[in-house]
Amino acid sequence: MISNEQLKALLADVEPEVRAFRRWFHENPELSGKEERTSSKIVEIIESCGLPWERVGDYGIIARIEGGFEGKTVVLRADMDALPVKESETNLKNTKVCISKTEGVSHACGHDAHMAMMLGAIMVLNRLKAQLHGRVLVVFEQAEELGQGVMAMLEALKQYPVDTCYATHVYAGLETGKLCVQPGERMASLTAFSIRVKGKGGHASRPDLTVNPLMCIANILVNLNSIWTGEVDPTKTVTLGIGMINGGNKGNVIPDEGIFSGTMRYFDVEEGKKAFEAVKRVCELVAEAHHCTVTYDKILQSDCTVMNDEGCSERAAKSIGNLLGDDVLSVCEPWFATESMGMYLMDYPGVLAFLGIRDEENGYGAGHHTKEFDLDEAVLIRGCGAAVAYAVDTLEHEERK
Repeated sequence: MISNEQLKALLADVEPEVRAFRRWFHENPELSGKEERTSSKIVEIIESCGLPWERVGDYGIIARIEGGFEGKTVVLRADMDALPVKESETNLKNTKVCISKTEGVSHACGHDAHMAMMLGAIMVLNRLKAQLHGRVLVVFEQAEELGQGVMAMLEALKQYPVDTCYATHVYAGLETGKLCVQPGERMASLTAFSIRVKGKGGHASRPDLTVNPLMCIANILVNLNSIWTGEVDPTKTVTLGIGMINGGNKGNVIPDEGIFSGTMRYFDVEEGKKAFEAVKRVCELVAEAHHCTVTYDKILQSDCTVMNDEGCSERAAKSIGNLLGDDVLSVCEPWFATESMGMYLMDYPGVLAFLGIRDEENGYGAGHHTKEFDLDEAVLIRGCGAAVAYAVDTLEHEERK
């Protein structure tokens, strides 16, 4: 039986490498679908452990750790891609320990940490594999930010008898070093859209001879409020965020068209879809009133609410408490961001753990997808240990002591 003492010793041994992995990934970020060097680095580490692996799509990877005995199959999952965000050299207070070397691209959401923690888990579990009852698959998913790698990965996993899956997301909304594995709704589904409004341009001195699409857009946005006051079920939260409005380039010229884009987030998929149908209805009716027309440049709906399984959450909490202490465990509100891990959890029972990184005294806690985003590397081994403990306890026939 694998003991906590064994795990703690192995985690202490790999911690320097986990930090080094995170720094390499952080300094060498790659955008979604372009994770060539990232993928090569991961393969290099997997092969150094003597483990088999397979390619999924262009850059996705599944590493396989076969235990010494028959048993269950556990998936541990990480994402790989960075964001088109120019990084600052400082967090909210201090100089960062490392920054991106790629202009205009950075790991501003923590995927560098996710990869590093799961590579650490590979190293620990590989040293324990003779004692494991079953198999661990460690999955590295490409293009998570665009949702372009998850379906190929889920298809590849169909060849295995997966019993459960586990992932970690660092989270600026939770105190640094805390772990939250609550059951139920954890992250939201998504509808992203770009809506084009067409009118008739002309000189701004004679607006009566034009059909102004910008005035139409302004009225659409004002009228969208009626959906949230009169149609959305107040017990089923749906959020709307408009992040871009674009039209025209001179103050004395009315353009032919304008465009606005945004996202909606929700946990109840049917309520979210109902709300978006209402958005389209308002857009079309207001456009008609303004003698404009509406076209939809983009509609992306990702029905992937992250729903932690109750039994798996209970096991994760017990594993973390046994290894790291119950004081590490925390609760927090659901996060309205969207994560493709929700797709895995539709197929397999499991857990997405939040690993807290907020430490305002030291400048950690900037929002995800911002230039100041940063984390204390001391949390990495804690997240790594939680993943290892979940895998070991799922495969073990007896509880560790």
